[in-house]
Amino acid sequence: MFSKYLKIIVTVVSIFIIACSAPEKKSDEIMIDKSNQTMEKLNILATTPMLAEYVRQVANENVDLKILMPYGVDPHSFEASPEDVKKISDADLVFYVGLKYESAGVVKLLENSVSNENILINLGSGIRPIEFTKKGHDDDGDGDHEGHDDHDDDGDGDHEGHDHGVYDPHFWFDPTRVALAVEIIKDELIKIDSDNQISYESNAKDYFNTLKVLDENISTLISTIPVENRQIITTHEALGYLESKYDIEILTTLIPSINSENGITPKSLRSTIDQIKKHNIKVMFLEEETPSQYNTTIKQETGIKLVSGLWVETLIEGQTYVKWLENNVNIIVDNLPKEAHDDHDDDKE
Repeated sequence: MFSKYLKIIVTVVSIFIIACSAPEKKSDEIMIDKSNQTMEKLNILATTPMLAEYVRQVANENVDLKILMPYGVDPHSFEASPEDVKKISDADLVFYVGLKYESAGVVKLLENSVSNENILINLGSGIRPIEFTKKGHDDDGDGDHEGHDDHDDDGDGDHEGHDHGVYDPHFWFDPTRVALAVEIIKDELIKIDSDNQISYESNAKDYFNTLKVLDENISTLISTIPVENRQIITTHEALGYLESKYDIEILTTLIPSINSENGITPKSLRSTIDQIKKHNIKVMFLEEETPSQYNTTIKQETGIKLVSGLWVETLIEGQTYVKWLENNVNIIVDNLPKEAHDDHDDDKE
């Protein structure tokens, strides 16, 4: 009898011990699950591949980075889709060029779609933008007016909202100004993600060093061309920062600051041809994003060599900013005379 009761007591005690220990085991399992959970990454949006490259260099794998405009496509011809609206509304931070680089429609879409207007970051206003020259309009302005903020520019708003204003937004032709943009990107990322501050600061510092070396390399490349031979003509007004930083003279551009062949008039075409003849220019550089139907006319009138391959607005997928700038400068340097010459005839009619 006693043995029977002893078995019952042992069974009850065992059940009690198991019952008491079960919640503790479940709690341990919950703690382990929590420790294995990963934090959700921030959604960062850049309007162009160029800006996305700068964000990627600073953020590395800490964010989920998306790009509004595709690689290898002229940003000025971009039209947003419903999927793009979702990208904008889901973003925790949006970086855009500003300075009227994005079309008026895209800027309005950004402003209307972001979750909070404070997450919309205008990089152009912080890079000490220079003014567009007047050379595409038969003028001789020097174009280097640093220290200006992004004002409401004096563009007339025609050409489907793709006109630029007073200030040149193509700052990526100057690595020292890219460094200013990277500084802004770093600071904005830290504001919303202080847990990764050390990573952002370290990555930005490394990239600053990369940009410094790039600047030195570009200076060395251009120094191989005699100063008197550093006169170039392009189809589009996008190399102002290259001119300002590296002592290359942009004599004229076929397409002025607006981004449309609607801006090419008989007068501007005649002016381009006259400049080529007056300065005995041998090469005209063509930009991949803005092909012009007038290139053949200019070649027939002047006999000038047409050199293609410049990408002035965007990156090709898989291309870094460093490779992009080096490639553009190499195209220019490889096609300019390496020997000094004095065969200009400025009095030529």
